[in-house]
Amino acid sequence: MRIAVWAHPYSEFPVGRDTAANIRDFFARLAEVGVESYFPFVLTHGKWYFRSEALGAPERDLLGLCLEAGREAGVQVHPILGLGAVGARSSEGPAGLYDPGASGDDVPSWARNWPCPAWEENLEFIWRVLDGLLRDYAPDGIHLDYMRYPNAEAFLDAHPCVCERCRAARKQWLGHETISEEDWARPGVRFKEIEMRGRFVRRLLAGIVERVHGNGLALSLAARARYLKDAVCEGQDWVAWCHEGLLDFVCPMSYNPCFERFQRFVDDHQRLLAGCDVPLLVGIGRKSSLGENTPEQMERQIEFARERGAGGVCIFHVGAFGTEDYEVLRRVAEGD
Repeated sequence: MRIAVWAHPYSEFPVGRDTAANIRDFFARLAEVGVESYFPFVLTHGKWYFRSEALGAPERDLLGLCLEAGREAGVQVHPILGLGAVGARSSEGPAGLYDPGASGDDVPSWARNWPCPAWEENLEFIWRVLDGLLRDYAPDGIHLDYMRYPNAEAFLDAHPCVCERCRAARKQWLGHETISEEDWARPGVRFKEIEMRGRFVRRLLAGIVERVHGNGLALSLAARARYLKDAVCEGQDWVAWCHEGLLDFVCPMSYNPCFERFQRFVDDHQRLLAGCDVPLLVGIGRKSSLGENTPEQMERQIEFARERGAGGVCIFHVGAFGTEDYEVLRRVAEGD
């Protein structure tokens, strides 16, 4: 069973403990307990941890050290890119951000800083950042996160984007630029709005696929766990992407300390991917915004994924691991 971890190298390796020796020791420990892949957030909340001609000087270059340590230990490193908090945005040109409109006072500030995929300039800049990363670092793959619009159920559905580009695109099929409550009550309008979001996100994905697969590398995604309720509505039709062969493996974020709900997620995701060759790496939340699993609960969820024949697991996040967690992974690896 493949074991992968999501990671925050800027906190795992704080200043003063970000030496090559410390990072090598960390990766050696991961390898000892069977971790095969490390997915680091290297661009997050306006800071980046890799050299980039497009972005400018980094906070620190942690990606290079992680790749070197990973290669020595036999652990693959797949840096994370996408939109939202991990989105690259140029300081030049138009802002191109998700705009909830004048009535969107309840929309959090982080969503207001979300690069809108309707803007070709945003896509081109992300592709430019990716081109440099692939050229300068030659990672083992690229892992995508936040490949979507902001959270639909929480606020996007109540505040569809009214940026300049979304309004122009919407006018073509709706006849006017903004959606009223009466409009939103019509199934056809909801369908066309969701279709529009998906079209813009998929255009970004297509450029990433071309670059990553063109370099012979693996492309994967941290996918929304609730496929119909969240993913599709936000333009992230990851099931279709898998069936079309755009992704090499997928990691739905089925984080939940409730074992029964976790089981339902796994069974649903396996049903959705039936007949598809893309491996499912079950997302397990050791510690996330949805709660915290004990090491024992984490082990139970890993064993359930194994029993269901999943391709592996991906755990959020490695920074929450203690001695017991590493022992759990050691037992899992020994059981393969």
